[in-house]
Amino acid sequence: MTIEVLPEEVIGRIAAGEAIERPASAAKELIENAIDAGATSVHIAAEAGGRRLLRVTDNGAGIRSAEIRLACKRHATSKLRRAEDLREIATLGFRGEALASIAAVSRTTIITRHRDEQMGVSLQLNGGAIQKQQGIGAPAGTVVSIENLFFNTPARLAFMKSEITEKRHIHWTVARYAMAYPQIAFVLQQDGRERLRSSGNGELSDVIGKAFGLNEFKHMVAVEAVEARRPGKPQVDISGYVSLPSLHRASRDRIILFVNGRAIQDSSLSHAVTQAYEGLLKPGAFPFAVLLLTMQTDFVDVNVHPTKAEVRFRDSQLVFVTVQRAVREALLGASDVEPAADLWSASGFNSEPTAFRNSQTPWLRKSEAELFDDEGLDSVPETIGEPERPRTLPVLRVVGQVGAAYIIAEGPAGLYLVDQNAAHARVLYQQVLDESANGGVESAILPESQTVLLSPDDAELLCEISELFAQLQFEIEVFGPNSFVIRRLPKLLASLSAADVVPRMLALMRKSARTVDCAAAALADTAAIRSGQILQHEDMQSLVAKLERCPAPFASPGGRKTFIHLSREQLADEFRRC
Repeated sequence: MTIEVLPEEVIGRIAAGEAIERPASAAKELIENAIDAGATSVHIAAEAGGRRLLRVTDNGAGIRSAEIRLACKRHATSKLRRAEDLREIATLGFRGEALASIAAVSRTTIITRHRDEQMGVSLQLNGGAIQKQQGIGAPAGTVVSIENLFFNTPARLAFMKSEITEKRHIHWTVARYAMAYPQIAFVLQQDGRERLRSSGNGELSDVIGKAFGLNEFKHMVAVEAVEARRPGKPQVDISGYVSLPSLHRASRDRIILFVNGRAIQDSSLSHAVTQAYEGLLKPGAFPFAVLLLTMQTDFVDVNVHPTKAEVRFRDSQLVFVTVQRAVREALLGASDVEPAADLWSASGFNSEPTAFRNSQTPWLRKSEAELFDDEGLDSVPETIGEPERPRTLPVLRVVGQVGAAYIIAEGPAGLYLVDQNAAHARVLYQQVLDESANGGVESAILPESQTVLLSPDDAELLCEISELFAQLQFEIEVFGPNSFVIRRLPKLLASLSAADVVPRMLALMRKSARTVDCAAAALADTAAIRSGQILQHEDMQSLVAKLERCPAPFASPGGRKTFIHLSREQLADEFRRC
């Protein structure tokens, strides 16, 4: 094939594919334009995950009617004039590609009025081609409506994620800019329902509380630090919030970073944050963090990625150390930060004692079939009448409790160390299954309805799986943005606070399949006795007796081991080795 210059239409679609990866990318570009235009209010509306409709409305300066067509051309911008200007970019946008890229892959309508003009203008585009322009009455600011995104790029459309995933990406795009600019009022509506609203009062704490949830924000501490400017070095100001070690997740996706108001992805800075938690978090656990870094623009290169999501620092080592030190000092300054071992227990990690974790100890690897010897199940005396369920473990006699987490029991086959949390979850899971098979889970109407305010992520998930909660006899009604009224709970949870129960179940359901069995497992885990709870002897004996008749007593619904067994021979061998 001969070499030819591509047609302008093809060039436009290629450029659009680099800048607009998904509906959230379009939302990001339009939000940045609104911020650069001096908006104090930004309203985002999306339908079908942004594929059917994405509309961003702002009260910024607006576009002059004489420049509206020019604004939709590639590389048309008011934010820089010379190549040298790239060294000191003070705006979020600067390439002049956003409107052109969006218009190239959608049906776009722009309604705008510059604040110095009396009349507004409406411009309609289809796949980048102008269809209609007319004068229109409009308030100062800009409204960009995007319909049928990627309608003319079927390959990109085919690789779009589910509607739920796209909605989540849009939500966090808006949430990030609401946190970076707390002085701007943001509103996000998805499919007609309000998902996020920030007041624009300038308080970062208010926005974080709405984005993460108030329960999460209660476990966060403020970060404030300044690395003073030295010759050849920038001044780095850091502000924001990070979570105490008691609040964490299994991924880094809640470490949110901004540089000069720009949301960025930087693995090095994320690592600096996690390094600050050295010795405070269990491996595989990651904190929540919202950190805003400010420095001279000439020490940051923002022109390194098509979506402007990455930056380069002139002195990356200085920035890394400053972030790490600021976070560490904030954590050590918090009065309730404890040593790592205590934190693991307080956070609900059910870690076995060190001696029992030793991989060199052979009895940890015994199979279930080896648990019973000649004096095992066959020697259990018969009771009067038929038992409800065949016995799956020998009769165990409770001796005591250790560490407020493990029940020590003796049986004909040796010694048993029972994890009280995992064992109780297994027993309750079987109870829920039995109740479901016999007419439905027992429930209790609350004496007074309880209102639960969830994080936006949890609120969205609850709406998606509300039918599963209903099958477990929850009675839940939408009360407002991310707010729900609980009128009925499963009887197992009736003594607990709905504000604690619902978020915990949602956290467990987020990691599992969307089935009734998984919901039942989450219910059992939520209602189970926690590690750290001291039990009376009668309660321990009752729990062990129920575990003895569980169909599968060896593991909790989540797969955790319910007990460790040591035969008499193994105990004798251990002592003979001394």
